Amino acid sequence: MSDIELVNPVPVEEARPWLAAVSTALLGDPYDDDFSRRLARWTSDWIAERTWGARSSGRWVGTLATEPRRITVPGPDGGTGELAVDALTGVTVGVTHRRRGLLTRMITESLTAAKERGDAASILIAAEWPIYGRFGYAPAADDATYTYYSRHSGAAITPSGTGSVRQVDPAELGEHAHRIFAAARARRVGQVDRSELWWRRSLGLGGFERIGKTPNYYLREGSAGPDGVLAWRTTQDFELDGSLGAAEVVELVAANDDAYRDLWALLSGLDVIGKIRLPDRPVDEQVRWLLPDGRALKRTYSGDQTWLRLLDVPAALSARRYSVPGQLVIDVVGDSMGFADGRVLLEADGAAASCTRTEASADLRLSHRALAASYLGGRTLRQLAIGGGVEELRAGALVRADAMFGTGLAPWNATGF
Repeated sequence: MSDIELVNPVPVEEARPWLAAVSTALLGDPYDDDFSRRLARWTSDWIAERTWGARSSGRWVGTLATEPRRITVPGPDGGTGELAVDALTGVTVGVTHRRRGLLTRMITESLTAAKERGDAASILIAAEWPIYGRFGYAPAADDATYTYYSRHSGAAITPSGTGSVRQVDPAELGEHAHRIFAAARARRVGQVDRSELWWRRSLGLGGFERIGKTPNYYLREGSAGPDGVLAWRTTQDFELDGSLGAAEVVELVAANDDAYRDLWALLSGLDVIGKIRLPDRPVDEQVRWLLPDGRALKRTYSGDQTWLRLLDVPAALSARRYSVPGQLVIDVVGDSMGFADGRVLLEADGAAASCTRTEASADLRLSHRALAASYLGGRTLRQLAIGGGVEELRAGALVRADAMFGTGLAPWNATGF
């Protein structure tokens, strides 16, 4: 340990070797052509104070960074609100320096800094399930991968008749994508924001180069203007012997139901393609109810995606709204770092919510991870109870809590970070 130096802030001048360590640990190639493109993306909004690293003999052997992001949370009348969060990313420890406490030291410092900044929660996308539970994170939103058999006899989708879809180039899409995504994001809990810079990087605009094969881009326009984005690329060619090709959807963003229907209708009509893969989609993909035969859409994977860690329980619970009015006293326990523990009184009606510290008798005793897992509405406490960390102290409190925290659609995040 004596030769290891924990560094924060990490200056942007160290970005190339720091990112090379990230790339190596996450099975990338720091010497391929895409590495310089990824480096340009990272350094375009590099925040030295929110970047950590562990250095040994002059080489980076551990990395961690955080970003200021916003996530949608349950709002009034089935809508959404927003919560500012600390987003953890680029977390690695080199294989040569495992089990020396480097991850614990970096995460402890980053969470302490987030708490001191006033962030109510931290989020991450976990490469492996077992790692982050011990730091207080819990899986709060899932995603799914689907295969859409577009030549299935019951796969055709009728357009809405209220708009049109046309193919566009990246520059034209870039004029509208930020606004369309902002509107679409507000329709679902769990969505992380995308800045205009995010879109420029993704589309290869403003001096950035695209990474990977450029998709085919489409823009949907309704009576009020552009309201949908579709991007897909070919993954398998067709053959003259009748073998159909295959494709993958990169983006499907809809600001309203008609836009959603029309983008799927376009997919259902793609020529010489028999199946379309859709990764990183919601677990309750609604298109199934537009299909003449719902089995034309097959879910091939479902699992955890966005993990959440509570840092300020009163602030986090006050920031969201609740499906039914109610009052709960919750005793939050088990946080070894002490950020989330304590007894709180939650009071909510349809339009407002408040959460304050209290000495009143508790209705529920919850581990801070159980509360984090249920925060976005994607898990019920009754689901979580089997694993411990959920204790009903007053009859009926568990049913009341699940009714209050529930949401109409499953939380889902379409944006990596």
